[in-house]
Amino acid sequence: MAKELLYGVGIFIPVSDLDKSTKWYEEMLDFELIHSDEPNAKTFRTCDGKVIFTLVKCENITQPKFPKNDYDVGVYYNFLTTDIDTIHQEMLAKDGNVSLIHDYGDVKGFSITDLDGNRFGIVT
Repeated sequence: MAKELLYGVGIFIPVSDLDKSTKWYEEMLDFELIHSDEPNAKTFRTCDGKVIFTLVKCENITQPKFPKNDYDVGVYYNFLTTDIDTIHQEMLAKDGNVSLIHDYGDVKGFSITDLDGNRFGIVT
């Protein structure tokens, strides 16, 4: 294919309090606010704009459970990092709800959970 027709990813995240969640995503994950549809949603970018996150104000949020598997995967999305130890320490210093770092040989990672229980992986 000469020209890439797909160039990024957009992800929708359910949140109960748009203002508190906005602050959390900006401070914890360094997301940049690019659009506001208050009081219903706010859109952020990260990873040089290749990933767009929209926080959507929702009621009665129920978190999906990742199905049992033999690959030790329990999250739907991973963020990639070049320095797992530094980002883990930074998130701990910001009182982030993070797991311990797991070492899988070629890959290391941990999970972080937002204010509404949305869980993401951070991996090398």
